Amino acid sequence: MRRAIVSLIAMSLCLLAAGCGSSSSSSTVSGALANELSYFPSGSPLVTVIETNPGGAAVQNLNGLLDQFPLAKLGIDELESTLESSGIDYQTDIEPLYGNPVTLAVLQVPDSVSVSGSDYLAVWVAKSAAKLDALIKTFPGLSPAGKLDGASLYRSSAGALAVDGATVFLAASAADIAAALKRHAHGGGLTAADFSKAMGTLPQNALIRAFGTLTSVLSTPFAASAHKIPWVAAIRGYGVAISAATTGLTAQFHVDTSGGPLTGDELPIASGETPPALAGTLPIAVGVRDPARSLDFIEAAARAADPESYAPFQRGEAAAQRKTGYDLNTFATLLTGNLIIESDTKTTMARVGVTDPASAAKQLAALPRVVGDIFDTSTGLSRLAGGFYAVKEGKGKAIDLGLVGNQFVAGVATPAQLRAFAAAPTTAAPGAQGAVAFRISLLELLKVALGSSPATSLVQSLFSTLGDLTGSASATTSALIGNLSLGVK
Repeated sequence: MRRAIVSLIAMSLCLLAAGCGSSSSSSTVSGALANELSYFPSGSPLVTVIETNPGGAAVQNLNGLLDQFPLAKLGIDELESTLESSGIDYQTDIEPLYGNPVTLAVLQVPDSVSVSGSDYLAVWVAKSAAKLDALIKTFPGLSPAGKLDGASLYRSSAGALAVDGATVFLAASAADIAAALKRHAHGGGLTAADFSKAMGTLPQNALIRAFGTLTSVLSTPFAASAHKIPWVAAIRGYGVAISAATTGLTAQFHVDTSGGPLTGDELPIASGETPPALAGTLPIAVGVRDPARSLDFIEAAARAADPESYAPFQRGEAAAQRKTGYDLNTFATLLTGNLIIESDTKTTMARVGVTDPASAAKQLAALPRVVGDIFDTSTGLSRLAGGFYAVKEGKGKAIDLGLVGNQFVAGVATPAQLRAFAAAPTTAAPGAQGAVAFRISLLELLKVALGSSPATSLVQSLFSTLGDLTGSASATTSALIGNLSLGVK
């Protein structure tokens, strides 16, 4: 149990120590969590809740997972030693504080794509006010800075820190803490109902739960173009639950797209729960059912978000059709099978079934004459043996493409590799639901990345314990739902 609690201490100490910086239960909400939520403004773009209850299922499950990693004990011992060097004993000074969740949030996102400059707030209701007071008085790097609405204020290099009884606050500024205290006293903060609505049916016993409202984010100038896309405009918020078990970590998420009327044709991926198949032997495998739906979404999104940049592409398509009858949209409608991609980051191949190979071959035969019209970054196209073509993109590697039976194949690979991939048998994506599924073998990917360079024994030990990273996603007009799982051996 102690191992699991200590593994969470680094995050929790952000509430108590200098150095955190500004990075940052579904329907059942405890009294302590409801209390913590009331300090945060409604509409916050990111709120994260981290469980610390030693007897709770979330921490107990984490403890079971850590048992799979012998090296974890070394890191825990080092952390305890660091605490002891500062005059802090884990068992007597830290452990009695745990029990209630730690809640931290990004309060607002600036008018840029980065949240690094955002205001932040962390709140924790400790289990013992006396123990918290004793720890604060002995913790290095804190200096008293007077009172703030009855709370004791301290200065730290991480920002402003305040303590009110058993509740400790850490924020970017004292003004953020003052605003939090005002919300708690007079209303306007998040409620238990807000939390339950955001998390929906996600697991109640998750180790980490996060949620947020994206309305304000999508209203910023940098998101103005994206907001022209109907699916993006319909996004209201999201919820994420990360759970631990002896078999690994699992993250489940949903994105709420109920903020506007949507049709199935406006979704980024095809609707329905049937997953695509996977194929190939490379470390990364991705499958997309009905890729034409996703291609249509990308084209519509580009047209809506930046019509001026999209216009030259449309003119190029029109010129190509006048010259040869080649039509990219017509070709896309032939791609009705699963899109399957495999890669090791050096060799990348894609294949997709076509309904009419003869028509697809006719379209490809016209490609050499029109590739420059459609793809302005292309520096040329050459014919290869066996009906393949090579498209050169600037100084990058050529992309080979062609037809193998009823499979259209393309990639940074040789024609022989593409032929073999086209014939590779498909396999089911275990546990997947929805139009997108993937599998990543982390150990095999590490071997490719290292090449002939030997890995350290520490890296080898860690990665040999890890299993595959898998996941899938499904969409309806009201939500995008998915999951990610990292297994352990």
